[in-house]
Amino acid sequence: MRGLCLLLLTLWAPLSMADSTFAHTQEISMEEARAQFTTTRVIVTGVVEGVTEFLPVSSTGHMIISDRLLGVDNNEHKIVRGVVDRKGRPVTLGRVADDYIVIIQIGAILAVLVVFFARLRQLVVGLVRLERPALALTQSIAIAFLPAAVLGFLLKDYIPFSIEIVALALIGGGVVILFAERHLPKHEAQPDEVLRLSWKQSLTIGLCQCVALIPGTSRSLATILGGRWAGLSAAAATEFSFLVGLAILSAASLYKLYALGPAVTQVYPLGSAGLGLIIAAVAAFLSVKWMVGFIMRRGMGPFAWYRIALGTAILAWAMAT
Repeated sequence: MRGLCLLLLTLWAPLSMADSTFAHTQEISMEEARAQFTTTRVIVTGVVEGVTEFLPVSSTGHMIISDRLLGVDNNEHKIVRGVVDRKGRPVTLGRVADDYIVIIQIGAILAVLVVFFARLRQLVVGLVRLERPALALTQSIAIAFLPAAVLGFLLKDYIPFSIEIVALALIGGGVVILFAERHLPKHEAQPDEVLRLSWKQSLTIGLCQCVALIPGTSRSLATILGGRWAGLSAAAATEFSFLVGLAILSAASLYKLYALGPAVTQVYPLGSAGLGLIIAAVAAFLSVKWMVGFIMRRGMGPFAWYRIALGTAILAWAMAT
């Protein structure tokens, strides 16, 4: 969730903030913007982000849905009075809401750091010593990371973020999972598979990840199925998905914090933001620990039916309202 769309949201800056954009704007105070972060919203958003970030169900899609259900005001025509980003551009309430979806993923990053501490420690030590397996894994992560990052940057102003798109992507992704579970070969797990990925396998995963630019698709889904298509076992594909996700989420969060500059502390209350990160970290830790074993035992079929059911319900609700 926290998925690749969050990287897209990170790269997406309000470049269209020309005078015409603000022709019918309304100013609100910093206090009014900060008041949007109620305890209920922080708890719900933290749980949704943490639980769904690494599941193949689209965390971004779920957070768009939860924001709509909570009645979060993301009006792009409401400017926070006296607040500008690092480039001196006015900050809208819509950007405050969207950027929070990115910033709260720091909690999920912390969870992955804990769960995969041994692997990451091995990677860092290996890089320092210039060991071949560590260099190979770093190269694989970079190759898988770059296609979606570049395409996301090029298309950042053209991807529609709407609840209807999310619903259709949830349904479509569910159908893809059912097809993959039936037709993709199931490879036996091998020791340290992720250390032996070829550049072609990494590129295949990276290209599949580009599909996750569509909100509601799920970066985890794209990378896991891409890994299986490239010849990895389900366990290795899932682990590599976590590692690539760590790179993407870290880049997104750091860029977002940098781009907002002083506006970060002006629009986000420290206490509420901190609580959200802690909740997201705990929820993501439990989700990650559970997910690998679940996929090994049950496969991804249950996620497919969940996606189809949720997408259908959201689509029906959106059409009725």
